[in-house]
Amino acid sequence: MDGRISMYVLLVCVWCLLDAGGFLMVVTAQPTVYAEILTPEADRKEGGQVDMRCTATNYLQSDHIVEWRTEDPILTLRWGGTTVNNRNGRFIFDTTVCVNTQTVVQDFTITNVQRADTDEYVCNVNDPMQGGGYDIVATSSLTLSVLYFPSASFPMCSPAGPITVDAGTKLDMRCSSESSHGTVTMTINPTIQTSRYSNWISVINDDSDTVVRTLDLTVDVVDNGVEFECFISSMYFAGRTRTCQIGPITVRNTVTIPTTEPTTSSTSTSSTAESTRPSTGNPTLTTENEVTLTSSTVSSPSSSGAAPSSTPWIVAFIVVLVLAVTFFVIIIILILRIIRQNRLIKRLTSEKEPRVTQADPYMELQPTEDKNRVYMEPTTTEETIPAQHTYYQPVEVENGSPEYDYARPEGSTNTSYEAVRVPQSSAEKQYHNINNIRHS
Repeated sequence: MDGRISMYVLLVCVWCLLDAGGFLMVVTAQPTVYAEILTPEADRKEGGQVDMRCTATNYLQSDHIVEWRTEDPILTLRWGGTTVNNRNGRFIFDTTVCVNTQTVVQDFTITNVQRADTDEYVCNVNDPMQGGGYDIVATSSLTLSVLYFPSASFPMCSPAGPITVDAGTKLDMRCSSESSHGTVTMTINPTIQTSRYSNWISVINDDSDTVVRTLDLTVDVVDNGVEFECFISSMYFAGRTRTCQIGPITVRNTVTIPTTEPTTSSTSTSSTAESTRPSTGNPTLTTENEVTLTSSTVSSPSSSGAAPSSTPWIVAFIVVLVLAVTFFVIIIILILRIIRQNRLIKRLTSEKEPRVTQADPYMELQPTEDKNRVYMEPTTTEETIPAQHTYYQPVEVENGSPEYDYARPEGSTNTSYEAVRVPQSSAEKQYHNINNIRHS
């Protein structure tokens, strides 16, 4: 019992000696440091300003040095109260020391932020060593990711623009863009929404800060006229979008290539799958139709609501217009042909009308078997003489009176007629030319 008391007394004495000489605090007390980014993530944009702070506390000695440096590459920016590296005057440091609490606050501001400022920043508390140099007794780090919208050359589509291929050709289609540290959303919208175009594979590379989406498509006749639009946007840059196009695809023949449609279960699993990018920076593969790079999660394009292309309607309108014009031209040609035929028929009919010569008013009477004298109708010849009709009327002759007839005197050119005596016969019946009679 006495031995135990003696041991306890000895330990208390040693404790008091260490505490009185300050050795106990040196051994047990260690500085602490904490680094943080004061600027909200949404405001850490290219061209803006980012504020960071490092706070070191807990028994800092006068010879302790607070340091700001980058990790890749390792480059000291601030050492104590001296700025070592200042990129074009864009780095601003402000140091505050509280002697009573032995606290050092180091503020670090970057103005006109650039993409190259993306890095890991470290705040260290350095303690000088007896043999020279410094030993890091406390450290804290943070990662600054500068947000930016992809440059004007992105997105890049391959093959870009219209494509003309034979059925059965295998197309390696792809769309690539800068991902802006996972803040850019890429959507690919086909003009026809089918599962045939939903198997796009996404490759996200953290090291190069890029995303690539690919689809190997064996072209079939059903792909004729299909076009793909690669669309990029960002929630941090409202109103800024950019697109590129693959297609439209023109298929030169109609060879049908069998295709295998994915099952319902696999489609459902694919639409809900998530892809988490590994910290090592290796590419991550996904198979959905939309990639949201902010969370490295890919979702189905059905919610994108892409409007179908108006190209088929324009083509249909042009075809209908051409057919209508052709129809009216044919109708006009038929009408002109009918009018021409009618004119030709009328002309031929007028040429074939009979041409009758005019009867001679001085035609002599021709005897008949019954001893009567009648006028014989003159024969017609093919002469171009207007048609003329001669009418005759029988005349009764009274009994007991001299019979008269009309005849042109021989050798006379006078068109007048003179009466001549003809024998009386009861069986005779006289005929007179009633058209050209003149009494003397």
